Amino acid sequence: MVVLLVAVAFAATAVTAWWVRRAARPGATDVGFYDDMTAHHFQAIAIANHYLRNGDDTTLRTMAWEIAFTQAGDIRVMQDALADWGETGSPDVAMDWMGMPVAPDAQPGMASAQEMAALEQARGRTLDDLFTRLMIDHHAGGIHMAAAAQARARLGAVRDLADAIAQVQRTEISELNFQRERLGLGPHEPDTG
Repeated sequence: MVVLLVAVAFAATAVTAWWVRRAARPGATDVGFYDDMTAHHFQAIAIANHYLRNGDDTTLRTMAWEIAFTQAGDIRVMQDALADWGETGSPDVAMDWMGMPVAPDAQPGMASAQEMAALEQARGRTLDDLFTRLMIDHHAGGIHMAAAAQARARLGAVRDLADAIAQVQRTEISELNFQRERLGLGPHEPDTG
């Protein structure tokens, strides 16, 4: 009887130790945020690349390069995590994890097809204006999504990345508006609707 009690106690200790050390599993918010923010970041990179191809303001070109570089790094982190979790997200629906499902291209801050076409055609000060407005709107939408992930994500790593994304994008909105002032364009209030 004593051997049985010792065996049960040992098994209970082993199960408890496993339970405490087990890896946390991602929830719907963790997966959805990483999947949706990947698509969101891809468009920011596309906007930045348009400016890098056609823009001529040195400071805005540097900012566009930094945005593309930083967001490409975020995408690698998010896609690696999704692969580690064995998750792929949903290609047809975004923001379901926020309770407001939309098409991926209708996420907050996403530029429309018409805006992207106008960006491709713009040059000079018109391009400076359009690039900065679209990026400010885009970042504001990303901040909205990141705030929801910070509040709802199960995993600390997801909450931490969401916080970092929001902080960087708030800073970049301020910097973009500072550059708009420098160029005589005036500040742009983000459109997140």
